[in-house]
Amino acid sequence: MKISYKNIKRYREILHILIKYGFSFAVEKLNMEQVAYKIPITRPNEELKHMSTGERIRKAFEELGPTYVKLGQILSTRSDIFDQDVIDELSNLRDNVEEFSTDIARAIFTTETGLEIDEVFKEFNNKPIAAASIGQVYEAKLYSGEDVIVKIQRPNIEQTIKSDLEILQSGASILNDIAKDNETNFENILEEFKIQLLRELDYNFEAINAIKFYEIFRDSEDVYIPKIYSEYTTKRVLVMERIIGVKLSDISTIKSFGWDTEKISEIGVKSLFKQVFEYGFFHADPHPGNIFVLNSNCISYIDFGMVGIVDKKTFSTLNRMVLAAVEKNADKIIYLLEEMGITNQSIDKESLRLDLLYLLHYYYDIPLEKISLTNIFNEIFRFFRKYNITMPTELTTLAKTIITLEGTARELNPNFTVYSIGQEFINYYYSNIFNSKYIFERSKNSVEEIYFDLKNIPKQLRVILKNIEKNNIKIHIDDIKAPKLEEQLSDLTTNISLSLVLASLVVGSSLIIASPNIEQNIWIRYLAIAGFSVSFLVGLVLVITIFKTKYKRK
Repeated sequence: MKISYKNIKRYREILHILIKYGFSFAVEKLNMEQVAYKIPITRPNEELKHMSTGERIRKAFEELGPTYVKLGQILSTRSDIFDQDVIDELSNLRDNVEEFSTDIARAIFTTETGLEIDEVFKEFNNKPIAAASIGQVYEAKLYSGEDVIVKIQRPNIEQTIKSDLEILQSGASILNDIAKDNETNFENILEEFKIQLLRELDYNFEAINAIKFYEIFRDSEDVYIPKIYSEYTTKRVLVMERIIGVKLSDISTIKSFGWDTEKISEIGVKSLFKQVFEYGFFHADPHPGNIFVLNSNCISYIDFGMVGIVDKKTFSTLNRMVLAAVEKNADKIIYLLEEMGITNQSIDKESLRLDLLYLLHYYYDIPLEKISLTNIFNEIFRFFRKYNITMPTELTTLAKTIITLEGTARELNPNFTVYSIGQEFINYYYSNIFNSKYIFERSKNSVEEIYFDLKNIPKQLRVILKNIEKNNIKIHIDDIKAPKLEEQLSDLTTNISLSLVLASLVVGSSLIIASPNIEQNIWIRYLAIAGFSVSFLVGLVLVITIFKTKYKRK
């Protein structure tokens, strides 16, 4: 492993903690004995002997500091990679940091905004209300009278995190070598983590997210989003409206006010589906500490550093997968997984199909009130780990968000069932799919797709013919059934023929229309009209044929 000697002190700190929690084998695998040679390898204490692997990883991450705490929190969403006991421990990761001086915080505010604290705030509480790994939070009041919270980033935290990221990147390729039997690419995971963490270091990113959520729920009476004061917000300072309410985690206080916890849980479920279905943009960390209850009819989200995005194509595929699961169609699910490009070539399809059928039949007849989404997702993730199927990050984030939401909803309402989420899913799905605007957009996209396909066919044919002429065509046949191949070639030939006929008719009719003789002879005009009419019919047949072919393959 290549070592950056400017980070040698940090290397030794990391290795000391790894050895302390029983991960000395990692030092050997990472070939870092030259750094660790002064670190004594002692026998684990009695407490350590009784800890699970997940507990030891959690404690090591907490001691390693903010970078590793954030890494653990992000890895806690990757149930497709780690076993549930590790995921549970990573989900419990908490920032364990000391407060830094308020004088330093004031100096950072001035450096960032060019203004003194007393110039901006009528009142400023010098005692922070929270100290997290990246920043500290203070209460304040503007001269205009609004109560706000002020988040100020820790000094030198960016340099510390960037050093840790450099160390992690140098070890990611080694982790891939250690886990050769696993298809997980740790370098890709680390790159995603790096992007997420660097975004969290820039409070402008969180501010933009909060503004987007404000627009989403602008007209909502159920969800309130705090206002961002952009004029005082910078990369290292965030000023946001202070929410006065009860944390969702404080259920006893919520009940003491006589607020309807069942209704509050319904608002949470509806708000998530509004974010996912209507905008494809959702709060990815809706744990009880990040949601305030304002009254029986209204909740408020805070902390917008972690968001998820699901594009329309991925969401459409996911929806088709859910419908295929309802139909117990294992073959269609496998086809959709392949279409998403998340399966590998060496997968045992027959074994995958049988295990998938068992999974579908097991959950199909269970009464809705006894189904737990957490259990279903955990089973799916175990299934994915077995076959080395890596889910797209946006879907693992969505799954983790739904699991968190279900846990929170069950705390508020012990009678909460998967039926509540399923019913909301159906309501939003059908209200969107039959929405005239959605139908128009989908039709427009389909027409554009067909247009680009038709436009590219001549170009693709030229490339194929040139390669044939140069003898550059190589065909790799691996486990292809001849009848299926013949059927696909037949469909392709039909589509190409129809496309050529359509192109000829359109070009020919256009030339006739452009002819100067068209005004002199009425039959020439009729011939042009007939050409366009036939081209319309041929085009219609081509579109139907393409859709029919796609449907048959599914």
